[in-house]
Amino acid sequence: MNTKFTHLFIKVCLAGFLFNSNQVLAQQWHTNGGNLYTGLGVRVGLGTTTPQRILHLQSSQDNFIRVLSVGGANLGSQTAGIELQRQVPFGESNMWSINNENHFRIRHNGDLLFGLAPDMARLGINTENPVVFTIYGKNATKSGNYVADGALRLHSKVGDNIHMLALDGNQIESSDPLYINNDSEQNVHLVNGGGKVKVGTTDNEARFSIASENDMQLKLINPGNGGAEWRVGVANNGWGAGGGKLVFSKTASSDDATMVITPAGNVGIGLTTPSKTLQVNGTTSTKVLEITGGSDLAEHFDIEAGETLLPGTVVSIDPEKPGQLRVARRAYDKTVAGIVSGAGDVQPGMLMGQAGTLASGQHPVALTGRVYCRVDAQYGAIRPGDLLTTSPTTGHAMKTTDSGKAQGAILGKAMTSLETGTGLVLVLVSLQ
Repeated sequence: MNTKFTHLFIKVCLAGFLFNSNQVLAQQWHTNGGNLYTGLGVRVGLGTTTPQRILHLQSSQDNFIRVLSVGGANLGSQTAGIELQRQVPFGESNMWSINNENHFRIRHNGDLLFGLAPDMARLGINTENPVVFTIYGKNATKSGNYVADGALRLHSKVGDNIHMLALDGNQIESSDPLYINNDSEQNVHLVNGGGKVKVGTTDNEARFSIASENDMQLKLINPGNGGAEWRVGVANNGWGAGGGKLVFSKTASSDDATMVITPAGNVGIGLTTPSKTLQVNGTTSTKVLEITGGSDLAEHFDIEAGETLLPGTVVSIDPEKPGQLRVARRAYDKTVAGIVSGAGDVQPGMLMGQAGTLASGQHPVALTGRVYCRVDAQYGAIRPGDLLTTSPTTGHAMKTTDSGKAQGAILGKAMTSLETGTGLVLVLVSLQ
């Protein structure tokens, strides 16, 4: 086949191909009032011969679709966007649009649902039309000193320091101290739902629980003029105040505790080792002191060794031992000092003494008030109102019958009777 014939054959084939292609295109695309359209089922490929969607763009390089709107007085006066509409036949329809309105915006049926600007973002229409924003994210974890993951991570910069806050479904982790209402004066309320606050513990017994092994658990600070700082903590065996005690201190040291409460319920003010229900190291001032556990005023005395001391025993001053007493053993003893308290289940109401001095001792001796006394009625029957003095019976009182001898030896007045023998008589102690 010569060259001229070959060229002619190719031209005829190309002409036939173009004719057939134009016929196909003419069958698929139509015009109407300047609009170009095609029927359903046609797929358009740009960069591909096998489009998978109605419009399919494919490229081995960067690939963009641009919708450009030109005009208007400013960037926000017109919109460049894409509309996505869904409609059921002869029924409801809704419209989603993705728009450039100077700010990036997503609208639903014309309502702004999401907005994004270079320096801010917004989700939701308004407070009257709230939305739920759901994130299915990872739990916050810790890797060394670094907090990883989290369903939501917030970063901000203060000076040269980058702050990070990570949140998941039930955990908040911060790379720096976490502040609530740091720059505002709003209240923090935990009032609904019966929740419990736990710091350093998972204990579930109380509404508010704090645990710390070596530090004071609570510090109360009043920064105002004349204010102070108080610390409250529960001590362990490593604390100076002693393990198990509730400590109130003006300093960070439990050794300086102003008040402690022991596990046994003893309260110490001015000391950390109370041995009584209330023990005060210092001066106590009160307007009215009501004592309901006893009815006499007693002092602690040491009483001569070897004596069997029963409550109600009458005692006298021991001239051989300064500050001490002995059991009374003779009648009309002018050294009579009082009655050992505690007989007949009537306990001392007030006890006095000074530890480490002569004004101290082991036995409470009633000096005034009501107390049961051991009495011998063989020297005369006892009736209420009788004056009592010491008797020849060791440790017993008797009725006063000799007023001359009784002067300076009166123990007090009988308040109950004893006709014969020995027994207990309630006495209103009044030494004279």
